[in-house]
Amino acid sequence: MNFSKQNTFYVFLWIIISQFVSLLGSSMTRFVLGIWIYQSTGQVLSFAMVMVASYLPSVVVSPFVGNYIDRKGPRLALAVGGILGTGVLAFGTVAAMADHLTVFVIFLLTITLSVVSALEMPALQALTPLLVSEERLSQANGMLASATSTTNIVGPILAGALYGFGQISWIIGINFVTYLLALIVILILWKSVDTKKENDNKKQQYSFWQDMINGFHYTYNNRALFAMIMFHTWLNVALGVNSVIRQPYILDFGSEEQFGLVTSLFGVGMVLGSIAMSTLKVNSKMIRYILLSSLGMGLAVLLTGLTESIWLIGCIWIMMGFLLPITNTLSITLIQRNTDAAYLGRVFSISRMLSWGTLPLAYVIGGVMGDWLVSHRVTFMFLNPYGFLLVVAGASISIIVAYYASFSNMKELEETKENITS
Repeated sequence: MNFSKQNTFYVFLWIIISQFVSLLGSSMTRFVLGIWIYQSTGQVLSFAMVMVASYLPSVVVSPFVGNYIDRKGPRLALAVGGILGTGVLAFGTVAAMADHLTVFVIFLLTITLSVVSALEMPALQALTPLLVSEERLSQANGMLASATSTTNIVGPILAGALYGFGQISWIIGINFVTYLLALIVILILWKSVDTKKENDNKKQQYSFWQDMINGFHYTYNNRALFAMIMFHTWLNVALGVNSVIRQPYILDFGSEEQFGLVTSLFGVGMVLGSIAMSTLKVNSKMIRYILLSSLGMGLAVLLTGLTESIWLIGCIWIMMGFLLPITNTLSITLIQRNTDAAYLGRVFSISRMLSWGTLPLAYVIGGVMGDWLVSHRVTFMFLNPYGFLLVVAGASISIIVAYYASFSNMKELEETKENITS
C-alpha cells in the first residue's frame, strides 16, 4: 500500500520517534556496561575491549548487512534488528535481575547491539528517500542526526542517575522496553512503508556474494560518490587522532570536571547543529557547505591545540559540535540523491565500514605518537606534545578539505542527477 511522499513523511516521523527512544536506551546501556566491566574487573584493558566490541562487529558485518538491506528491503532490516536487540536485552535483563551478569553476558550484549546498529542505521538511511520527498531530504536527515546527538548527551546523564540510585538491571530493562516499542512501531507501520523499490529488488538473479561484489563495484565506479565516501574516511583519521589526544591534552592543565564540561559543550553544539539541519531545507550548494563546515572543524581542532583556556576551548568545541551535523547530514543527503535505490543499503554500509574502520588506525597513531613525544620530552616552540598533535590533526583536516575542494570530482554530485552508474 503506497502513499504520497507527503503522507509517508508522517510515517517517517513515527519511525524517527521510535528509533529515538531505542537509541536513548542503547546510549544508557553502553554507558553503564563500561562502568560495570571496569568496576567488576578493575582492568582498563577490559573496559577498552568493551569499547572495541561496541564498534568492531559493526565494521565487520557492514558489507553483508548492506547487501541484505538491498535484497530484502530496509524495513525488514529494521525489524530483524529490533528482534535481535529485544531478544538479547531480554536475556540481559533476566541475567542482571538474577545476579548472573558476567563478562560473557556483557560482551554478548555489546557485540549484538553493535550488529543491530549496523542493521538499523544503513536501513534508516536507505528508507528515508523512500518516505521523504527530495526537497525535504536534508531536513529529514537532520532529524535523524538530532535523535542521535541528543541521545548521546541525555543517555549517559540518565544512566548515571539511575545507576547511582538503582541497579544495572533497571537500565538494561529500560533498553529492552525501548527496543520492544520501536519494534512494535515498525510492525504497525509495515504496510504504510512505500515498498515499491524493495519489490523491484526481488527481480535480481545474482547470488548473495555476487550482489555484494556488485555493490563494491557500483560504489567505486561512481567516482563522485566514492570521492565523498573517501573524503569522510580521511576526515575520520584526523578526527580520530583528535578524539584520543584531546583528553590527555586538557587533563595536562585542567581537571576532570573541566574536561567533562567542554565535552558536554561539544554535545550541546551537536544538538544545536542537528536541530538547525532538521528545520532548514538545504537543496543547493551542499558541497560548499560540507567543505566549509569541515574546514571549520579543522580550525577548531587546531585552535584547541593553541590554547589552554578552558572557556575558550569550550566555545571552540560548541562551534565544532555545531558544524559536525552539517557535514554529515548534507553528505548523507547527497549520497541518497545520487545512489540508485537498489544500491542504497550497500553504499551506506560500505561508507560505514570505511569510516569506522579507520578509527582504530587513528587511535593507534594518536596514542603511539603521543606516548613517544611525551616519553622523549619533545616540545615544539610553545606547544606541548599533545597540543602539537592537535595542531597537526587540525592542519591535516584543512589540507584534506583543500585537496578535495581543488582536485576532487565531488562537485559532480550536485551538477547533475543523471550521474548514477549501473
